[in-house]
Amino acid sequence: MDYAKLPRPFQGALHVTPDEFTLEATRLIVHADKVSFEFSGADGNNGPFDVSGSAQKTGNGTFLAQSVEPKYKTSIACPVGTIEFLVVDIRDDEAGEAEYDQCRVEGVWREPTEQWAFSGTLRAFISVR
Repeated sequence: MDYAKLPRPFQGALHVTPDEFTLEATRLIVHADKVSFEFSGADGNNGPFDVSGSAQKTGNGTFLAQSVEPKYKTSIACPVGTIEFLVVDIRDDEAGEAEYDQCRVEGVWREPTEQWAFSGTLRAFISVR
């Protein structure tokens, strides 16, 4: 990872296993010592939700966010969980075009009684002016 280019923002769809809800990285910012994230999604039980936070780098090279609580559009009680990013791998575009850079992400979202793996290849976040 080229730390001189950090922080770097990315966005894109994430695949969830088991396939019980949708998840999109509306913004994932990779820093040298943490990963900041904003996810949106929807599940069949409670509908659309947003979740955001900051995952700190751990001693084993992963990034861990504790006390993660999704915010649903409806007022329901949500379990508090953790999100761990197991892989955060930035791939620079071979031609040097930053807007074509990608970030491979793999992780696990854990709640007290369930967990889901998520993964995806995100594209560089380009702001619209």
